[in-house]
Amino acid sequence: MSRVLVLTRGLPLHHVGGMESVAWDLCRALTAHAEVGVLTTSAPGRPERAVLEGVDVHALAGTAPGRYSRAWWRASRAALAAELGRGGVSGVLSVSAGAHSALDLPARAGARLVLQAHGTSVAELTSKLTSRRLRPVLTSVRNASGLLRDVRAYRRFDDVVAVGPAVAASLTAPPLGRLVAMPPVHVLANGVDTTAFRPDPAAAAAARGELALPPGAPVLLVAGRLHPQKRVDRALRCLAALGGGAHLVLAGDGPDGRALRALAGELGVAQRVRFLGAVARERLPALTAAADASLLTSQWREGLPMAVLESLACGTPVVAARTTAPVDGAGGAVRRVDAGDADALVAAVRSVLAAGRSPRSLLPARYELRGVAAAYARLLTGAP
Repeated sequence: MSRVLVLTRGLPLHHVGGMESVAWDLCRALTAHAEVGVLTTSAPGRPERAVLEGVDVHALAGTAPGRYSRAWWRASRAALAAELGRGGVSGVLSVSAGAHSALDLPARAGARLVLQAHGTSVAELTSKLTSRRLRPVLTSVRNASGLLRDVRAYRRFDDVVAVGPAVAASLTAPPLGRLVAMPPVHVLANGVDTTAFRPDPAAAAAARGELALPPGAPVLLVAGRLHPQKRVDRALRCLAALGGGAHLVLAGDGPDGRALRALAGELGVAQRVRFLGAVARERLPALTAAADASLLTSQWREGLPMAVLESLACGTPVVAARTTAPVDGAGGAVRRVDAGDADALVAAVRSVLAAGRSPRSLLPARYELRGVAAAYARLLTGAP
């Protein structure tokens, strides 16, 4: 069996987040096609090397957990060189910039190099400059330097995987399209594990009971970080405008948590909001299946958040800001609105609640993890 290596700075053992979960789900699914090894940053309290769910995980000692650092660049380069030197590696997957320091290794031993691109420095730079907020504008200089790094890195890959059409367009359009002799760009969405995320009435009922949600009450879910750019305050204001017995579940934590709790009190909806804090990933399917609608009200341009796809897999319709990428083939299961227009947001939520959730999955087949992993395996192993 072929062996593939995945280089990523973070996994759920470091931090429960979207990119970390996506990377781990893909690693697990790839084991159906190849032996899978992962090089990642150190994880305090865990062994440096362990086989987890069939994946050989090597957490490099001395590196900063979950983030890039000089120690990571040195250690990942040395570890990858050693792995390639032993032979038998058919492909290397760089999750974002995970493998950037090792791209100029002189001996690739025939291994294919594939980049998984979640965004580009160009797109992030544009988003920050148009945000009209001081801090993002001040930090945009890092994205400008990142653009130069990207220009040097992209041409060294055999293939680039964009996780959505917007990312693909940013990779191939000017300025990157003119500055770089870009390798083939493939669009592969992040895949959902539909064995975990699926309609599950029993688990949904148990989750509602655990949260003391009144039987039959409409339940809205926001799954993600409580960060100012996510504008979760819009979801709270929407809840207040809905009135009645609707409840809101916030599954996540972040710097906006205290302000959101205060706002819930000011709006008089504190008793109808469940602040869950950080939620273990294995708990998310039941929470998602328990919701009547998922909300994403970010003010910044987003890719295609996993919360959208996971909701659809559970039969839960979504109301999302227009700044969120569309889901091909989802039809009316995803309502994209101007989330800054309070009346439009409330109207969309009312419409979705009136239509009801689906007893079946609403996820288009192209977003299922099994098929996505098979496509990655073809790129990494050269199989037809």
